[in-house]
Order: sequence, then structure tokens, then C-alpha cells
Amino acid sequence: MRLTNIIAALVLLGLSATVLLGTWQLPYWADFAPGSSFTAFWVGIIGIVLALSLLVTAVMDDSTEPHSFPDRSGILRIVALTAGLWLLVLLIPPLGFVTASILFCLFLLLGIERRPIVPSLFTTVIVVGVVYGVFIAWLGIALPTGPLGI
Repeated sequence: MRLTNIIAALVLLGLSATVLLGTWQLPYWADFAPGSSFTAFWVGIIGIVLALSLLVTAVMDDSTEPHSFPDRSGILRIVALTAGLWLLVLLIPPLGFVTASILFCLFLLLGIERRPIVPSLFTTVIVVGVVYGVFIAWLGIALPTGPLGI
């Protein structure tokens, strides 16, 4: 598992550095809103921090635990998550971003993670509310709207 984590950390570090270098010349801020490199910059920075954290943890790990693949249940969860992500992409145009995101969060928490309903509803409201507040209300980005107008 140690070698796998080191390789994953190095790949993530390389990809994150590529994102930063590839978008270096783009504007970070444009007039009144984030520019072309705003998201790429933060994705690259966060990726580098996570890669370095994983690399340090993997190098300091002295266990000899072998790499293991998911069992049948784990594979079914991975397939369900992938199908849910594709369904999210397909549902955004007809339902709107907010409605499709609510359905995806509930599917993820209730269907895949099997969490209790009340905390799942609370978490969904918080997550979708933060996304709505940041991207639609604060930044004024026009995300796809559905029949409800949101």
C-alpha cells in the first residue's frame, strides 16, 4: 500500500503542477468576477497540498499492508456512484443544477452511504445552499435552471 500511495501522490503532484503551469498566464480576476485561472489556481494549490500530505504520510508509513481491491459490495458502490454522477450530468439540463444536485446528494447519502434520513436532509440543504450562495448569489454565475426557476 505504501508504494501505491507514493505513486498516487507523485501523479497528483505532477497533475496539479501541470494545471498551475498551464493556466499561469490566464487572468486570476477579471473586472468584477473571478477570471479564467481562478478555479484552476485553487484546484492546483489544493492538489499540491493533498499530494504532499499523502507523500509525507506514505513515506513515514512503516506498515507492510498489501494493496487490496474492493470486494463485490465495494465494486457495486463504485458502479452506483459512477452511474449517479452520469445521471447527475443528464438531469442538470431538464431539472436545473440545484434540483439535480439535491437529488444527487440524497442518492449519495441515503442510497450509497446508507446514512440516516434527517442528517442526510440537513447535509443536503447545507451543501446545496452553500453552492447556490457562492456560485449563483455571490458570483452571479448563471447555472442551468429547471422548471422551478432555480
